[in-house]
Amino acid sequence: MFNSEKLETAFRLVSSNQAPGPMTMLRSAKLEVALERLDYLLKPLNQSLELPVERALGQVCALDIRTSIDIPPFDRSSMDGYAMRCQDTLRASPENPVKLTIVGTVYAGTLKGREQGPGEAVAIMTGAAMPAGADCMLPKEILTVEADKLIVGRAAKVHENYIFRGEDIKNGQIFIKAQTKLTFAHLAMLAATGHKKVLVFKEPSIGILCVGEEFSPAGLPLEDGKIYNSNGIMLTSRLTELGFRPSSHLILPDDPDISAQIIREAAKSFDILISTGSVSVGDKDIMARVFKLLEVEADLHQLAFKPGSAFLCGRYQEKPFFCLSGNPFAALATFELIVRPALAKLAHRPELSPSRGQAILRSHYGGGKGLNRPRRFLRARLDYRAPGALPEVYLPDDQSSGRLFSLAGCNCLVDMAEGLKELALGTKVEVVKLDLNTP
Repeated sequence: MFNSEKLETAFRLVSSNQAPGPMTMLRSAKLEVALERLDYLLKPLNQSLELPVERALGQVCALDIRTSIDIPPFDRSSMDGYAMRCQDTLRASPENPVKLTIVGTVYAGTLKGREQGPGEAVAIMTGAAMPAGADCMLPKEILTVEADKLIVGRAAKVHENYIFRGEDIKNGQIFIKAQTKLTFAHLAMLAATGHKKVLVFKEPSIGILCVGEEFSPAGLPLEDGKIYNSNGIMLTSRLTELGFRPSSHLILPDDPDISAQIIREAAKSFDILISTGSVSVGDKDIMARVFKLLEVEADLHQLAFKPGSAFLCGRYQEKPFFCLSGNPFAALATFELIVRPALAKLAHRPELSPSRGQAILRSHYGGGKGLNRPRRFLRARLDYRAPGALPEVYLPDDQSSGRLFSLAGCNCLVDMAEGLKELALGTKVEVVKLDLNTP
C-alpha cells in the first residue's frame, strides 16, 4: 500500500488528468488534500424544477434569465408634480414666473390621450407615464396653482425628474445569472418583468443516519448504559441553519447487514447521506463493513487532524455518503471542515464554504498529549468588539471531542498547526468561521 505522501501524489496526478484509471482511496489525508479530492470527484447536483416566484426565496437559479420587456415599459415621472415642455420655462424666475395652463391629470396606470402642446402642463403622479410632448416635470412642492394656471418660478431642465423607458432593465437583457441564490430583490425583479415561475436547482434531499444501539428515546428515563442522541438533532439543525431541509434522522443498529439494508432503502429517497458514529476501529464500528456490503466507491478513510480524524466517505450509487465520528464535537468539526464545502459545490452555493481569518488569542492552550501532536481544530469564540482591529478569540476550558456543552457560544475553530506544543496568550492565530450567531 502507498504511504500517505505517495497517495497524495497519486491523487494530484489523477486530478490534473495526468494519470488514467480509478482513483485509490486516500487514508489519513490532510485537510487540504481531502478538500481538493472531493472538489475534483463531486459534481454539482443538476436536477431542476419550476417554482412559483413567491416560493423561490433562497433557491439557486438554474438558467440565465432575460427580460422580454423594458423596465420601466414607458417613460415615466419620478415623483408627484407637473409635466411640461422645458422650452416653455426657459425665462422663468421667482421675479418673473411663467404661467402654464393645466390641461389634465395622469395617474399611474393611465395615459393622457392627446399630445401636450405649448404652454400646457399636466398634473402627474409618481410612476405615471409621461404625456407625449412633455420632456420634463417639476415637483408640486416648488410650484403654485391658481385656478387652472400653474405658476413656475424657475427654468426646468430637459428630462428633469424624467425616467426613460428601459432605464432599469432593457428588453433582452440578462438580469439574473444562473447559479445566483435568489434574494427578495431578485424575486421583486422577476415579478416586475412578469415572471410567474422560475427554474431553480432542486434542493438536495439529505438523509441523517445515527449508528448505534446506545440511544435511549428522548423524553423517557435514561436506561443504564445508554445515552440520549444529540448528534442527529445537532446535524439536522445545523443543516437547517445553512438553508437545507434535512429529514429527521434514522437510527441504525450495530449490525452491518441490517444497517446496509436500511441504507439501501433510504438512499432511494435522498441525494446525500450523512451518518454519525461507528466509523472508528472498534469491534462495533461497522461503517467500513457497510461500505463493502453496499459496494460504496470509497474515496477517503480517516483524516490527518483532530478532532474528527475518524471519517469515511464515498459514493453510493453516485450519491455522496459522508460518515462522521460519533463524538459530538468531532462530528461537528468534520462536518464544518469537510462536509460543508462539499455541500457548497453539490448545492451550487459557494457561499456555504466556511471563511477564514486571523485573530488574537486571548486564552492559553496547552497542546495535545504525547509526543505526536497532530493538527488540531479548537472550538472558540470570536469577539469583534474592537472596530478596525483583528478580532479577539477565546477558548473554552474543555476541548474534548466528546464534550458538547462547551460548544455553546462558539462561532469559530482555531487552526492549530501540526507539531505545536501550545498556543500562548496573545498569539496571532488562523480561525475558521462557523458563522453562528453568538451572544
